[in-house]
Amino acid sequence: MKIVVIDDESSIRSVIRELLEINGHDIFEADNGNAGLELIRATLPDLILCDINMPEMNGDELFDTLRASESELNIIPFIFISGDVTTNELIKRLNKGADNCFEKPFNLSLLAAHVNSHQSRVSRVSAYINDKLDIIADSLPATIEHDFSSYTSLTLNTSGYVSAIVSAMHDYQTAEAGQPSPENGSDIAGIGASQSGSDQYTVSTEISYIQYCLDRFNDRRKLVRSANGEDLSWTLIFIVVHAQLQAAKIYVSDLYVSIPSAKSTINARISSLIDDDVLAKVGDSTDGRRQQILLTERFSSELMVHIDSSIKRIKKLVC
Repeated sequence: MKIVVIDDESSIRSVIRELLEINGHDIFEADNGNAGLELIRATLPDLILCDINMPEMNGDELFDTLRASESELNIIPFIFISGDVTTNELIKRLNKGADNCFEKPFNLSLLAAHVNSHQSRVSRVSAYINDKLDIIADSLPATIEHDFSSYTSLTLNTSGYVSAIVSAMHDYQTAEAGQPSPENGSDIAGIGASQSGSDQYTVSTEISYIQYCLDRFNDRRKLVRSANGEDLSWTLIFIVVHAQLQAAKIYVSDLYVSIPSAKSTINARISSLIDDDVLAKVGDSTDGRRQQILLTERFSSELMVHIDSSIKRIKKLVC
């Protein structure tokens, strides 16, 4: 498991690190709440052990910040460790959603046992979620491959699996509806028709390029969890064009699953791109409650020129 330990006393952090590394856990340390918050965002740990009285941001403030988050950060188990905890304070923090509170000096064997208990609980939850998603995946005609690893990050694991299922459902619905497929060279809402003659690239080539860009965004997000606004904008754009090139519909709810950001952040970025005449939002003809996302005709034309030009430059470099 990945465990973040936050305490302004280096000796306490060292003791906990030594204790938990023996059991095979990966330990990440911070000496105050602000540094701890950045570390949590960067590592997406399976468990947080946090002191209460610290400079810059104390443990209670960090806990409240995480629980108020609209992202996966709000479900990470959180254990307080403190040198001064009354019974009433313990009850208050447990009622607020903390997973436990250990008083210093704490019993090392008891702490290790609690961490091991948490690991066992996460394994059971992971297996349960995986089994339920397998039932959905197995009911689809398409084969879905997803490596559901308990400690890659339960939230990212689940989101990734759901995204794979949603994508397979879209492909199946498209095939059932008899919509044009990328293989027949059809142009989707003007997409794929930006070049002519020998310089025109097939839709499958363009899809491969877009998938490459999305993979690179994902790799960069693993290095720096706090991706900037430009990264989020282009991730949204490429997800939408990827769907349109495959003659598939993409909904706002799909973007919530596909992108590890808060719903409010995604909605704000979509609104900004709509204002810039990049994206358009329309009600679904079969379900008015669902909002479909499309590239505007103006932007899709310019984007495909850019994509085909990029493919051409790459081809020159590698040939």
